[in-house]
Amino acid sequence: MEISVIIPTYNNGEVLRETIRAARAQTLAAERYEIVVVDDGSTDGTADAVAELARAPGPAIRYVAQANRGRSAARNLGLRSARGRIAVFIDSDLWATPTLLAEHLAHYPSGVTARGVQGRTVPHPDSRVTPFMKVKETTPDLTMRRRHDLSPFHVTTRNCSMLRQDVLDAGGFDETFSGYGWEDIELAIRMHARGVRFEYEPAALGHHYHVESLDSIRRKLREAGAGAVYFWDKYGRPARLGVFLEILPAMLPLKWLVFRTPLFMPVLRRLLPVAERRGWLLLASECYNELTWEAYYDGVFAARRRLRHTHAAPAQPAARGASAGPARAIGPGRHTADGD
Repeated sequence: MEISVIIPTYNNGEVLRETIRAARAQTLAAERYEIVVVDDGSTDGTADAVAELARAPGPAIRYVAQANRGRSAARNLGLRSARGRIAVFIDSDLWATPTLLAEHLAHYPSGVTARGVQGRTVPHPDSRVTPFMKVKETTPDLTMRRRHDLSPFHVTTRNCSMLRQDVLDAGGFDETFSGYGWEDIELAIRMHARGVRFEYEPAALGHHYHVESLDSIRRKLREAGAGAVYFWDKYGRPARLGVFLEILPAMLPLKWLVFRTPLFMPVLRRLLPVAERRGWLLLASECYNELTWEAYYDGVFAARRRLRHTHAAPAQPAARGASAGPARAIGPGRHTADGD
């Protein structure tokens, strides 16, 4: 057993079916990998769907479940349940191309240590069915990614592999990140500090199939804003991380002016339906972009208020067996493990 493909999921059963089918249709020999589906408290019949697929010939599928606790906890459960030396993390809406696992495996010759591999993800063309989805991915990805010694800030577990023991030795995913965003980058930073080096492999390709709406992405971005505040506070508020998360205090007065006062956003809200109706996709794209950033800073400013309140409150003795500190109070709140 070389690889454990770990797929966290939450109420995404129909899309998950195709994710599993694609993961089982790999060029890699079936006996060299397994698929571990981690159900984060789904109520949509996910367990039955996985059981049905597991009866078909092919690589082993193992199903494990937990009460709804979020993506980080689901991935940690998958790690503990896995048997492969390499953990390949994919989201439940990531449809792997047939060579994805073989391309990951090529970076892990026998005896290699302290390595991770970031695969490439592109939108599935069939997901572009609404004005929002048509413009969501139209801006080209101009991120400069080094093939070797990839920055941990470019690591996303939508399509990523790591040596399972390296992840366990680093403490796994921080389960305070129970909502959307940052848990993969934060883990990559810790692993990088321990000597793990990531490589970028664009040939390890997957298609992202997730039909979103402006409302659904705004909900996720509010969680990401809250998670950003926790992330920055956890690392002692370094300037570089604050700039990356766009929450450095020097930035926030301008963000407040743009996103929290009536000077700009009401105009965009009036423009958006006009742009959608007339097919002005560039204008619609700009409106969508600013409205999602507005939701992000809703989460940021709310989490900052909670953080100030938590730090100002008198210290309380921790319950036996519980972890002390403010992290649980300021982390993102809604638990989702279904991908991004």
